[in-house]
Amino acid sequence: MRQHVLLALAGVSALAFAASARAEAPAQTGQLLLEARTRYELYDPDGPDAEAVTTRLRLGWRQPLAKTLTALIEMEAVGALVDDYADGVHAKPGKATITDPETVELNRAALEWRPTAVLGVDVGRQRIVLGNARFVGNSGWRQNEQTFDAVKLTAKPAKSVTLTYAYADRVRRPLGRKSSQGVWRGDAHMLQAEADLGAVGKASAYAFMLDFNNAPTQSSKTFGARLAGARVLRSGLSGTWELEHAHQVDWKSNPRDFSLDYDAASLGLKTARSAISANLERLQGDGVNAFQTPLASLHGFQGLSDVIGATPVKGVRDVFLRGTTTVGGKQPLKLTGEAHDFDTTVGSQNLGREIDAVVSTPIAKGWTFELGVARFETQSRTYPDATRAWASLDFKL
Repeated sequence: MRQHVLLALAGVSALAFAASARAEAPAQTGQLLLEARTRYELYDPDGPDAEAVTTRLRLGWRQPLAKTLTALIEMEAVGALVDDYADGVHAKPGKATITDPETVELNRAALEWRPTAVLGVDVGRQRIVLGNARFVGNSGWRQNEQTFDAVKLTAKPAKSVTLTYAYADRVRRPLGRKSSQGVWRGDAHMLQAEADLGAVGKASAYAFMLDFNNAPTQSSKTFGARLAGARVLRSGLSGTWELEHAHQVDWKSNPRDFSLDYDAASLGLKTARSAISANLERLQGDGVNAFQTPLASLHGFQGLSDVIGATPVKGVRDVFLRGTTTVGGKQPLKLTGEAHDFDTTVGSQNLGREIDAVVSTPIAKGWTFELGVARFETQSRTYPDATRAWASLDFKL
């Protein structure tokens, strides 16, 4: 497997150099799709640690077939240059898990039909990200992204309104096809309505009805709504707010019985270059079951250490501060900092605290460098103290 992956990476690397040379040429009928990312990642919990250097390459082509019809195909290859880690598929004694398994796969293959300016239909293997990706996303931080074998319809019945419906019978998860949980099969219905309400903010309502044959405990119905907005307080300064509520119950093949809530709220200030906010996110647990978001892009929620992934059965309440700022001109540095305090929703037991810091900057056309560290500390027995640190170099044509 290692030889096949490295050969594939070498081949795609050669194409990447050729594509870079073509990037300055006049636009062709079709569009070349090229992304690459190399990342060093350290995960150091109490006990066994893990260290990885992985490279991901995506190469694809988008080709118009007619005035309203476009075809897209994209391959993805992930290889490990340093594999001192368990990859989530294969155990490695004495090593912690970093979920970046080696793989070569068809990442996307879809037809995109745009019969009018207000209607779109996508059929095939595709990337789906709804809202802020808290419930449906592509898990883009991991090297092997999450995609869906799906039909997606998008409509804009009014200038300020967007409606989205997607049906997927397979979810291709970051674990990859070699894992028994790498592909979830079943029926996933995803609906979202978005509306710009002007000064009130942007509102969205959603419904997700998920029934997975080979992951029945992840089957659920979720209904919710979100409001996010900003208001100018004075020249150069705005106030921001977010408010969200969702309700989740068991559905179809899930053998469990539960009825649980999700709540999120945020108040903040922002300028043209900086923002700060105080935030609350609550995923309810009842001691047996907990509110879950199985299709979410989890990295970026509940801290960047990823210590808390699936919601524990006693639930989790995350109270956190987040600040961002951009400094510099032509190649600005973006700085992000977060401080989290986690408690259970049952019994209000403290789960731990976390501090995160990330810096990223463009270094050339299409290239971005990122450096980050997250430290999670706890007195509970639920999770270990842990540090996650990374450095990555991204290219996108």
